[in-house]
Amino acid sequence: MGWADYLADRSARRWLDEVAGWLEPGWRALSADPALWGVFEEHLTAVAEVVRCETELVPRQDPASTLVLIAGHAHDVWSEAEADGWVPPEREQGWTAAEWTGFRVLACFRLAAAEPHGPKLSPTAAALVRPRTRGIGKRVR
Repeated sequence: MGWADYLADRSARRWLDEVAGWLEPGWRALSADPALWGVFEEHLTAVAEVVRCETELVPRQDPASTLVLIAGHAHDVWSEAEADGWVPPEREQGWTAAEWTGFRVLACFRLAAAEPHGPKLSPTAAALVRPRTRGIGKRVR
């Protein structure tokens, strides 16, 4: 990894670390309400697809790390929503299935945390386990 790559990854981590506190009510809501898992998993899949498309379809002189692509997507989603007046819900009750922006950023954070040198998950987020479905539970990592 060159110095420019290192700085890009560091910048991505820094931004994700800055928004981490705003996401904590979302992690708690996801932990408390099994009905939100479907929404969260849809966002995980969508973010993975966005990153795949960015990697495969957007020509770059120097490739960007997956961490940078995920953080870039999260930043774009957050910034656009914020420009339209969105603020992340401060309480668990505000994190409903209709909270598109919040769940998209949560999914980005979860995927970024799985990357080498990604941001650290909070204890609440790290302890999340998908509710049992058909007798089989799985950890979301």
